[in-house]
Amino acid sequence: MTDRPFAIAQQDLARAYAGGAPGVLVSGVVWLVAGAVWQLHGTMAAFAALFFGGMAIHPLGVLIERIAFKGPKATVGKPLEALAIEATIPLFVGVLIAWVLLIRAPDLAIPVFASIVGARYFLFRTMYGEIAYWVLGGTILLVAALALFGIALPLNPGFAIGIVELVAAALILRRWQARR
Repeated sequence: MTDRPFAIAQQDLARAYAGGAPGVLVSGVVWLVAGAVWQLHGTMAAFAALFFGGMAIHPLGVLIERIAFKGPKATVGKPLEALAIEATIPLFVGVLIAWVLLIRAPDLAIPVFASIVGARYFLFRTMYGEIAYWVLGGTILLVAALALFGIALPLNPGFAIGIVELVAAALILRRWQARR
């Protein structure tokens, strides 16, 4: 049995933000840029790319939603808007922890930050009513765990997470369009 007002709130948020796919797309591009910067200039520069690129994810995602998908604004006062804002708090904590690690244990900084990002995606399942966010979060957590335990990946974690997010964005967008 579905809680009807809750399902309506999820549908409203999904309609306003194209299921969240544009934000995941922009995030994937930010991770790819960070991966390239990591490869060329090291961890400190990659962290800066993630930090500044991360600040652009929401505004660029909204811009894509409004232009490409003509998304309406979410209905004001929906409980899921509060969850979306609250889900940002752990992200800020993750940035702080990763920044400290950047100084004390640079090899762990970006994988720890990726862990926070992956864990945050689990909340998106509740916000958008889309199970693919659990798969996305779990996959990012797996990539982060492999990096944290020193298990070599064929790509640096920035590239790996960027690719995972781009694939997830396409999947989420396709599923959102099928439900419209």
